[in-house]
Amino acid sequence: MESTLETLVAFPSAGQLGDNEEYHKAAQAHTKTLTRLSADSKWASEAPQLIERLDPATHSLSYLYVLQTLKSSNGYPLDDLLLKLTTFLTSFDAGQIRYAGHAFTKLLTQPRLQDLFPASIAVELITTALLRLDPTGSVLTSHHTYLVRFAYMTNNIEPVLPIIEKSIVFYPGMKGSTSTRNLSDPDLPPSGFITVENDFTKSLENKDILEHDLLRGLCFIQRRSWQQAFDAFERVITYPSRDNTNASKIQVEAYSKWVLVGLLLNGKAPVLPPTTPNGPRKVYEVTGKPYYSLAQAFEKRTAESFKTEYEGLSQGFWDEEKNVSLLKLVIEHYQKWQILNLRHVYSRISLEQIRTRTQSAETAAPLGSVQEIEALVQGMIDEGLLQGEVVHPENGLAYLAFSSTADDLSEEEFTRRMVATAQRIKALGPVVKATNERLASNKDYLKWLAQQKKHEQQGQSQGGGPVDVTGFGDVVEDEDLMTGIVAG
Repeated sequence: MESTLETLVAFPSAGQLGDNEEYHKAAQAHTKTLTRLSADSKWASEAPQLIERLDPATHSLSYLYVLQTLKSSNGYPLDDLLLKLTTFLTSFDAGQIRYAGHAFTKLLTQPRLQDLFPASIAVELITTALLRLDPTGSVLTSHHTYLVRFAYMTNNIEPVLPIIEKSIVFYPGMKGSTSTRNLSDPDLPPSGFITVENDFTKSLENKDILEHDLLRGLCFIQRRSWQQAFDAFERVITYPSRDNTNASKIQVEAYSKWVLVGLLLNGKAPVLPPTTPNGPRKVYEVTGKPYYSLAQAFEKRTAESFKTEYEGLSQGFWDEEKNVSLLKLVIEHYQKWQILNLRHVYSRISLEQIRTRTQSAETAAPLGSVQEIEALVQGMIDEGLLQGEVVHPENGLAYLAFSSTADDLSEEEFTRRMVATAQRIKALGPVVKATNERLASNKDYLKWLAQQKKHEQQGQSQGGGPVDVTGFGDVVEDEDLMTGIVAG
């Protein structure tokens, strides 16, 4: 065992850490050695003693192979196994694990962590591990799609938030994502090593990508994070497609939720983005008519038409559409948005005036008393929906004073927002760099750049006349830039 241990702790050595090329060769060699050793008949019997002599943060590659052996065996104490899994997944050296995609995937899936841990802990551990491997969270993998589905089905939204709040930019097998750099290169973007070829993920189909964003939206709905839910559903309904007649079932479902969440978020019917493919757009215009009509009625000043609209559709319709809870929220928010819209006219308004000028969508009539209005308004203030204060003057009617907008931020709040913005921009650096490199090798993008330069020169020669501003998406020919496949 001592000779095996000596081999396991030999990587990484101090001399290898300062030289990327040397480190790369040593990591590859060490991975091959681990594969050979783990196939030896003595490996399983020595594993319980070996793991006690390894540091998961320092000897991450070796620890991973030993840990997977213990996880696959039946004789190792479960409590000890769970502790070591937790320690490893929260402390491993991501640089080393780049060389062990197959072993890393196997650790997460054979058996799955949720078969060993309570659901909430399994979700948190997988989320932590995936973000440790890719802190940007910019690469979608098959682990992500399974994780989000499991988190939603078990109602463990909180622990999965750190990963679903990240912006997905890269997908397995997407065009131009391959890299010739060594895995040890510190500037290698996550898309350069989190690949199907390196066994960090399975291939994903369009359905997997659409379902992932749909589930993200559903998770955000549970959190009442309307902007994030809206953005997630919008990714689904605008997903690239060359089909000029159809949309997938997932897209149709996402469209209905996108409309309802849009009402909750902005108090008015959302408008389909210009990037919406023609086929899905046509389908939404037909299948989404009930939602469009409902949204139009939501914007009207009287609640009667809105009430008539949603009551005109049977309970069975909303049950089948799986939108009963969302509809209830929209009905509840109808009067809230009437109150919010008063801020565009008044800086302050009496509660009695609010009562007479707004209506409940449930009864299509004003609330019965000022006390009910005050409770509604105060609730809006407490949940952060309304910026204002209910004032009770000594002599006179109680009124709502709307707060000034974000134009009058305190110095402390302004500084906080600036720091947060700077941190977000910094975090996007590696993603932007990788995207620029990918575009630089994309023939469609280069063709578009050449066209734009030609149009610009023509405009200058014509004395500053109009220049063609054809979008990049209009010149993409055979492959979708995002995934390298034709979406259906």
